[in-house]
Amino acid sequence: MAVVTFLSAKGSPGVTTTALLCAALWPRPAVLVEADPAGGDLLARVPAADGSVLDADHGLLPLLTTARRGLSAAQVLEQTQLVAGGSRVVVGLAGSEQAQAAGSGWSALARALREVSREHDVLVDAGRVGADPVHLDLLRASDVVTLVVRAQVSAVLHARERLRVLSGALRRPDGLLPRTGVVVVGDLRRHAREVADATGLLSAVGDWVDDFGALPLDPAGAAVFDGARTSRPERTALVRSGRALVADLVAASTGAAGTGRSAA
Repeated sequence: MAVVTFLSAKGSPGVTTTALLCAALWPRPAVLVEADPAGGDLLARVPAADGSVLDADHGLLPLLTTARRGLSAAQVLEQTQLVAGGSRVVVGLAGSEQAQAAGSGWSALARALREVSREHDVLVDAGRVGADPVHLDLLRASDVVTLVVRAQVSAVLHARERLRVLSGALRRPDGLLPRTGVVVVGDLRRHAREVADATGLLSAVGDWVDDFGALPLDPAGAAVFDGARTSRPERTALVRSGRALVADLVAASTGAAGTGRSAA
């Protein structure tokens, strides 16, 4: 089992949708933790399994509030909720003020998620990550870090710079990094060349950066994660591509769990 984290360098390339997609398709027991310091949006997007609204008082905030006294895997699992589609999630914070107030709680959360990963894969939606993220310890505790980026010149340039910074920021005391890769989001039919070029430019940062493939811009497929009723969602382009992404991430996490890799 492993901790797999999704993040972005700038803008909204679809990190939460990617994390939800992977959680829905993940072949092993998994928990999705919404840990975006800027605030989560699962409460507004995804209904509970019974069709009701998710409980706003149940989730990451109670964990970070009590984290100074230590956290256990059992406490994390107690804060999960079942959403439509069957995924188990920990809903995120209301905003950045709560994230800043958490202080050392992020470190305690990172340790607790490592404990959870003994029996469940943990998928983390880390949101947009700047140069000095408050949840850096959580990122360092990951086995796999996945940078989600749009196939646009400006987005690729920001992503390349963020990868450069992360190559130092994520380094552990043993000198190793989490397994790190990119997934490019773009129009796979009309602009396949741009998607391929973006993937190539990002992978060229160094051989420590993996290519986890691409996801299509697919509003119909993504609408499933907004509670929309979609006929045969398994046939959408997003889900079909998502299966390949999940296979790559499972393989990467299997090889990376408890280890790491060096960056030149």
